[in-house]
Amino acid sequence: MIKRTWGNTVIWTATATLVKILATLLVIKVIAFYYGAEGVGRAANYMTLLTVLGVFAGAGIFNGVTKYVAEYENQPQELAQILSTSFIIVTFFSLCLALIGQFFAEPIAVFIFGDDSYQSVIRILSVLQCGIALGNYFLAVLKGRREAKYTSLATMFGILFGLVLFLSAMYCYQYQGVLIGLALIPTAMTLPAYYFLCQKCGQNLKCFDKSHWRTDYARHFGKFGIMTFTTVVTVPLAYILLRNRLEMTHGIEAVGLWQGVSKISDAYLQFITGAFSVYLLPTFAKLTDKTAIRHEVFTALKFAFPIIVMLAVGIYTTRSLIIQWLFSAQFLPMKELFLWQLIGDLFKVGCYVFGYLMVAKSALRLYILAELSQCILLLAFAMYLIPTAGATGAVQAYMFTYVLHFTLCMTLFFFYQRETK
Repeated sequence: MIKRTWGNTVIWTATATLVKILATLLVIKVIAFYYGAEGVGRAANYMTLLTVLGVFAGAGIFNGVTKYVAEYENQPQELAQILSTSFIIVTFFSLCLALIGQFFAEPIAVFIFGDDSYQSVIRILSVLQCGIALGNYFLAVLKGRREAKYTSLATMFGILFGLVLFLSAMYCYQYQGVLIGLALIPTAMTLPAYYFLCQKCGQNLKCFDKSHWRTDYARHFGKFGIMTFTTVVTVPLAYILLRNRLEMTHGIEAVGLWQGVSKISDAYLQFITGAFSVYLLPTFAKLTDKTAIRHEVFTALKFAFPIIVMLAVGIYTTRSLIIQWLFSAQFLPMKELFLWQLIGDLFKVGCYVFGYLMVAKSALRLYILAELSQCILLLAFAMYLIPTAGATGAVQAYMFTYVLHFTLCMTLFFFYQRETK
């Protein structure tokens, strides 16, 4: 049963991931072709901001939604209360973020771009994040039901529609249009995600009934909001600081090279992390037996590691072709970064398995400790290595961080298993 479920999940998520990867690479190719390494580097912090909003818009409770939908999918009354409470939280928080974006557009633009002329981009993004939040909410419900097919279809249709919007925005508004278009791609998920969720439920969701509000559920969702907030203020913020450091010491072109190899890494890792988000989180949420949890953890690791190794070897041996196909000859110095990045990717995937376990079990303090340790390791390694090694130092810091972080996660997991015997 486990293998069959994994197989079904992987087939659908791999298809959606392939579409997402091709779209991501097309976007990066377009930016690199028209604006060069400087354009890619200039957009780096903004793309990190988009990543942050992808998990934090709507109070960042999406993992909680997935967890509780999985736990209560066969209890209609409880499920209705969960959906209503979570929907109200997502809507309220998104509106608050929209207001913050409108009133503080100038300092945000200066922090992200070092230029207050991008205020209009921040204001538009603050509105679009409401759509991003709703799309992620609908997808979270689908994931809680382990609906790999509908989740993947919603993702694919949303990406294709988002690409049209991205190209249109770039055509109309040049580089600022590129930035707006990057936000339109995840926003475009909202309508197909809602449509397929309604198809699955057989009727429109009854999320708007305030009588279904439950304060105790809101407190439970608050834990997931704190987890997400911790993630938002640690590693992504660290990446922004490191990019600024790299730009100061080695120039914006070095940032573009690092951003380029990072985007290749993000793209192919989605084959695994996509399956994790649809299958692993709701599965861990349902499990209570420690032996079953251990079995699922090692099943996931045995499933993921060989795939990542094969993908990494293929990417490393063809890296010159990949660089020239996806970017341009200007990015060929990126070749020296791949080995460190790909090794780091392997251990990062292992860390994801334990991360989903902590989220599924609402292990708030342990999750915060893991995120803080990851951030401290990354900053420490990078601040030491970047001044002398530039972009190479950045990817070396990435590798060392995840090797040590995975070792820490494995150690804590073994202690956890021994204590519960």
